[in-house]
Amino acid sequence: MTHNTAIPRDDANKLVLLQHLNINLPSYAATLEISADDLAQLKIGLEGFDFSIKAQDAANNYNNALYAFKRAIRDGPSNANVIPPSPPIFPTAPTTALYANIFGFISPLISRIKKHKNYTEAIGKALNIIATPSSPVDITTLQPVLSIDFQGGHPVLHWKSNHTDTLEIEADHGTGVFSLLTIQHSTNYQDNNPLPSFGTAALWKYRAIYRIRDLQVGHWSQILEVSVKG
Repeated sequence: MTHNTAIPRDDANKLVLLQHLNINLPSYAATLEISADDLAQLKIGLEGFDFSIKAQDAANNYNNALYAFKRAIRDGPSNANVIPPSPPIFPTAPTTALYANIFGFISPLISRIKKHKNYTEAIGKALNIIATPSSPVDITTLQPVLSIDFQGGHPVLHWKSNHTDTLEIEADHGTGVFSLLTIQHSTNYQDNNPLPSFGTAALWKYRAIYRIRDLQVGHWSQILEVSVKG
């Protein structure tokens, strides 16, 4: 058995940790001698990191929508409802002066907290800075499990990261051939490929495989079939 670091590997859970500390650490500031400057730096780092993730997701979704639009214009199918994607709506940028390497600040802060004379395991659990033991991941057996819901008629795929870096997703939009759809760092993706013509339906298929350090690992997922309507 090994122990994971208290700081998650993936961006989504890194953000969750920052949000949790920002909400809960002030309650223990006096006990752990955490200064107002420390709390302010945590808050600013959270705001910058949250903005960067949301802005990147907006840009990636727009880029993927442009790619799907280009592919439909270029390759069809001929009955595709081809509409240029709307420009991305970016989140409002923080007004405070940001700084680099937020986790270069958070990691020593967590170490300082754990070494403080007043630190207890209960505090560690309350702050979510106690790593849970886990077995080493056998990357040869990894296989994504895709689930789905819909947003505006478009499929939204979901999965777990399982301590990998990215997920490579391929799609078959009714052509009978799988092609690369996206490579995602986050754990969800909205397929903005043009929907079928109004009043018609099509069967779209998806499959995915994990990637670590830009290399495919494990096995392809089961094919997920989705009925989409125009």
